[in-house]
Amino acid sequence: MILHSNKSTRCFTALLLCIFFSSALYAQKDSVEKVFAFKITGYINVLTDSSIAVQVMKPAAFPVSIKNKQLGVLYHCYKAGEALDTAAIGVGRCNLIKGDYYYFGIKLHKQQKASEGDLIYLKVKMPYVYDGLLLNVMNHAINFTNVYGDNFMNTGAVFTNTKNDEFKVLDSMVNDIHFTGSAMLQQMPGQNQPVKGGIYDGKKLFEAMQAVKRTELEAFLKYVTARPKKYAGNSWKISEVFATWMDGGTPTVIEK
Repeated sequence: MILHSNKSTRCFTALLLCIFFSSALYAQKDSVEKVFAFKITGYINVLTDSSIAVQVMKPAAFPVSIKNKQLGVLYHCYKAGEALDTAAIGVGRCNLIKGDYYYFGIKLHKQQKASEGDLIYLKVKMPYVYDGLLLNVMNHAINFTNVYGDNFMNTGAVFTNTKNDEFKVLDSMVNDIHFTGSAMLQQMPGQNQPVKGGIYDGKKLFEAMQAVKRTELEAFLKYVTARPKKYAGNSWKISEVFATWMDGGTPTVIEK
């Protein structure tokens, strides 16, 4: 009887361990923490000489959790045509939640001011999803469109995308770059100048655009995720910013 009891205990303990580790693995896959940028609205309320209240609207399609008292860091968002200024504005916490609107009290850094469209970065909890290039671009509030200004995917789709879905979106971006390169060659043949430096060194820009591969687009997106400040918070035509990257010597991320 004693031996039988010990064996039962060992079996029961093993079962508990299996349940524990299974639950732990499920919890890891069920949710994850990730840093996301959200644009502040035009609601900017001056509280004191060194503090303000700002408002963030979380899109309903974003299954992320912003909690009361959540810490956030506010940064300037680059605006086209202006000097590149992406410095930190201040730090604060969420003090009020009304539906999809979140209000943050921000302690300003010296001589800093906020404006509509600036970005507050938060560490949020979100469901486990495919952690691909598109998610790591979008979490900086970056949006890429085709040459006509149309989005490549619906708002929130990045939270349900699989790896294959991402490949389809990337292929659509590549096709848009091909199309734009062809159109530009027809419309402005005189601007089809050789690229200096980088992976396209010596090739003519518009012709090189027509031969771009998905792996080259992936290299560009990895660069964006590593150096997002100029891109963050803005919508860009993928063909235009990719061509600028090509003409700028294709700086890339060195992966270990």
